[in-house]
Amino acid sequence: MRRKLQSIFPQIQTPFFLVGLCVALPIYYATGNRLKAFLWALLSGASEVVAAFLGWLILVNTFSDTAYAVLFGLVAGMMVIISIRELLPTAHFYDPEDTCVTFSFIGGMALMALSLVLFKL
Repeated sequence: MRRKLQSIFPQIQTPFFLVGLCVALPIYYATGNRLKAFLWALLSGASEVVAAFLGWLILVNTFSDTAYAVLFGLVAGMMVIISIRELLPTAHFYDPEDTCVTFSFIGGMALMALSLVLFKL
């Protein structure tokens, strides 16, 4: 299990960078202060890492592979629901003629399926 988590670490840390941008950009544009935006983004990112580490410390010896599988499945389900119920309607709002949203959605699903197949090789 530890090897699996180490192999997906780059994929796990990428959203932290994006969250940092989502925190920093509005603060920068509202205040014009780069340092303040950077510090708030740093605090936001550090709090996620510290919370994850504390959670790991508490649960490291109590969680089994089945518990991890159930949690990953639940999180994946939540992500799918958010994508379908929130992101797709918003995308269709900006593309009312549906010139690219459906094809992009299907293409994204195909790309993810292909990546899963390639990881099995």
